[in-house]
Amino acid sequence: MSYYSLSPSTPGEAASRHDAIAAWFLGPKAENFSYLEEFLKRVLDNQKNTRKNLYPSDKAFITPKMQTSELFRESMKNLDIQLSSIDAMLSEHSTPFWSPRYNGHMNMDVSMPAIIGYLTTMIYNPNNVAFESSPFTTIIELTVGQQLCRMLGYHTAGSPAPMIFPPPPTSWGHITCDGSVANLEATWAARNLKFYPLSLRLATTEGMLKFLVRNERNQFRITLANGQRKPFAECTVWELLNLKPSTILDIPDRLFKEYGISQSFLQRAMDPFLIQTLGKDVIEKKMFTAENIQAGQILVGATRHYSWPKGAAIVGIGRNNVIDVRIDYAARMYVQDLEQKLENCVKTKTPVYMVVTIMGSTEQGAVDPLADILELRNKFEGKGLSFVVHCDAAWGGYFASMLRDLPTEDAKIRCLFNDPSYVPSMSLQSYTKTQLQAYGRADSITVDPHKSGYCPYPAGALCYRDERMRYQVTWTSPIVAHEGEAENIGVYGVEGSKPGAAAVGTYLSHEVIGLNYKGYGALLGEATFSCTRLFCHWATMTEDDDELIVRPFNLLPAEKENLLHGDPAKVAAQKQFIRDRIINTENSDLLVDKEVMQLLSELGSDLMINAFACNFKVNGKINTDVEEANYLNTRIFQRLSLGSKEDKAQERSLILTSSNFEQQTYRECLDLFKSRLGLKGDQDLSVLITVTMSPWPTANNFIKVIADEFEKVAREEIQGVLKRNALDPQYHTFVMQGTDKVHLVYLPQFNVAPRRYQVIMTCNLPQEVMTKYVEFKETNPGEFFTLRTADKAFLPDLLREGHFKAVMDIGQPVPGRPHLANNFEVTNIHAIVNEPLTSNVLDTQYPTMMPFYLYGTPQQQHIDHLLRVSPNQQLNSDRVSLRLSTKLTEEELSTGVVAVFHNIRECSMQPMYATPKYYPRGRKKLTSPQL
Repeated sequence: MSYYSLSPSTPGEAASRHDAIAAWFLGPKAENFSYLEEFLKRVLDNQKNTRKNLYPSDKAFITPKMQTSELFRESMKNLDIQLSSIDAMLSEHSTPFWSPRYNGHMNMDVSMPAIIGYLTTMIYNPNNVAFESSPFTTIIELTVGQQLCRMLGYHTAGSPAPMIFPPPPTSWGHITCDGSVANLEATWAARNLKFYPLSLRLATTEGMLKFLVRNERNQFRITLANGQRKPFAECTVWELLNLKPSTILDIPDRLFKEYGISQSFLQRAMDPFLIQTLGKDVIEKKMFTAENIQAGQILVGATRHYSWPKGAAIVGIGRNNVIDVRIDYAARMYVQDLEQKLENCVKTKTPVYMVVTIMGSTEQGAVDPLADILELRNKFEGKGLSFVVHCDAAWGGYFASMLRDLPTEDAKIRCLFNDPSYVPSMSLQSYTKTQLQAYGRADSITVDPHKSGYCPYPAGALCYRDERMRYQVTWTSPIVAHEGEAENIGVYGVEGSKPGAAAVGTYLSHEVIGLNYKGYGALLGEATFSCTRLFCHWATMTEDDDELIVRPFNLLPAEKENLLHGDPAKVAAQKQFIRDRIINTENSDLLVDKEVMQLLSELGSDLMINAFACNFKVNGKINTDVEEANYLNTRIFQRLSLGSKEDKAQERSLILTSSNFEQQTYRECLDLFKSRLGLKGDQDLSVLITVTMSPWPTANNFIKVIADEFEKVAREEIQGVLKRNALDPQYHTFVMQGTDKVHLVYLPQFNVAPRRYQVIMTCNLPQEVMTKYVEFKETNPGEFFTLRTADKAFLPDLLREGHFKAVMDIGQPVPGRPHLANNFEVTNIHAIVNEPLTSNVLDTQYPTMMPFYLYGTPQQQHIDHLLRVSPNQQLNSDRVSLRLSTKLTEEELSTGVVAVFHNIRECSMQPMYATPKYYPRGRKKLTSPQL
């Protein structure tokens, strides 16, 4: 493998390292485009020569005469037109991942070696499903698998084995289309591995391997998870379900060495009893019931990717058996909760297929405590419970390159002073480093070259610590190949056909950049520095007296000292330190400031992702309403993302992404984040996310340009939020109900603070107004009537004072249209219902059946939909006829009751939309405007 090399002690090493990184990409302004043109011209010339020189005696099949024909030229013209159109649309509407202003998903400009490798191979179109269709690229894919295994800390074929006993197994890896499929394959392999001993038990009791247990003097013996050695035939089903992965993988080799059983015979003997043949349910029914063993589970941190329940569903484990483990304040798996769940598995005899550690969560870049989890497995193996440990390192895998081939002593970092384009490289935080160093002890690892490997899609990968694990997911004999022949890697895993181009693009990127601290490690180190500097902006963007509040998800060191009772003075001092010594300081000056560099090494997330959220103040008072903060964050996201085909990148000064932190998932972790934002309530929280993969933003302090653009948009959007939350007097509108006694139903709005009330009240109208209202209502039965305050006011004041001036209209008031009645006095106001609709008092789940307020007089009853969840619609009607389970008294009607409509399931109808197609044919729409 090739690496660019510089002596660590050479003056200017760090700046020279950045120069090398500059050669790996096309550049945000196409700075290296001429090199790409040169390389591709060479590739195309070689493609032409290859075609011409192969079988030189063959004549040309596409002749000059054909090329000058009308149809040929017309087809080429059409290609030109279509290509020009597609090219123009891509140029105008593609997401500019290459720009330092893009900080959205896990994507950036892909490396130039990866582009060239992919395009070069794509023209040949090799299919890595079989060696005969990819004789070269199959070898490349196997090589890439070994490169990744070595980077992750696995022992690889041909490498010197470490001086430990027992020696580590030889690893194996291959390319998949993405991380989701790699996770699916890992789940499939873990499931099959768990059931393999049970299949062997069936083969020894019902099949061709009965002789293994009949010979009492030479019975096959197995080592249990707790170290006890026992005859295989005497093991309980529970014991067989909890053999160590290495013990299970040793079985075929042991059967050959101890009994001379060939691989092909073992394959035939086992095939009728494998889970691949019988299915999971058949084996469980046959073997679980007698020992009261429960269905197996997968344990994974609550921040898991959606591919985990999806994969569990595909392999038949079931989504409900993917158990979320609680997370701590940093969104890492809470080991104490994992331990409690494992203890429960021991007590209830619940097998554990695998414990999944998230090594770089999608929303926070959080790294689970892998080292502790591996130690916890050792502890539970002593209790007879064993399982696979898998690392979902789709994001965090390549960060292991920062730990590879490090010099024996930390080299003194130097830089070219007074160079504003200089970019330092950050090392991993000590906690993160410890976890990544434990990769080599995990059973399998998902890693995505098309994420932190800077390679084109599709390029995921799965690596096994023990190469024999791949035989769990193949349909053919585990005999690899005849001597001298290469392996058909298409027989392993989920996919069939797969592009050899992905493997070559990844390989060339690995070879040119290098999977060590000087290669990918340097690149990711510079990107980490960019991310950390951006974190500094999120942490210090707003002052305490500012109407805008910005809080990063990750805590400052001063905040970590005491999570619940932190010293505000220390936190404020640390923020001021960042403002004074980091925000506007050039990179070269930061590097020589030891105090600054020490603090920078402690800031931000575990792996290069910044989650943060905004809130606001109204008249100096912090907003506590989660929904209003969500509205602000959503508005900012809409301004800084490409969400529709009409959106254009040039209209976005910055591009980021967003997510929704669910209260049910994040629990105490989200409670803490909300409290730091000044929010109260159990609602989910909308957050903003920046993934800063680029090494360019901190050069010339461009990171400040990015932060300033965000702040500009946030401050613009906050004005609209302040307006809707300003407690200003409003015009208030009511739907009028009843002709014997007038009831007024208020038209509320969730998104306007002074109108967040559900109010139903009775009142008196002047006789002439009442007469006119009754007359028009009787002659216009299909219309509804509204009453609106003549002057702006506060609703609570109207209720307290008991009277107000009003106007009356048919339908909603329309500016410029004459009112039905003007400027009359509404008196004797009495509220039947007066409920706030602020988010902190609303429910988070829609009711099962639809509830209505029911009220009125013995002669006329009216209904209004009870609003308990947002979003919603107000549904109301007057003078209704209902079949009630009990007869209501006049007093009950005058004060109002809640009537539940048992033939209308609200939970299945919501959220409702004010569109004609939503309402079934023949069902009248009884509504005021959507809330």
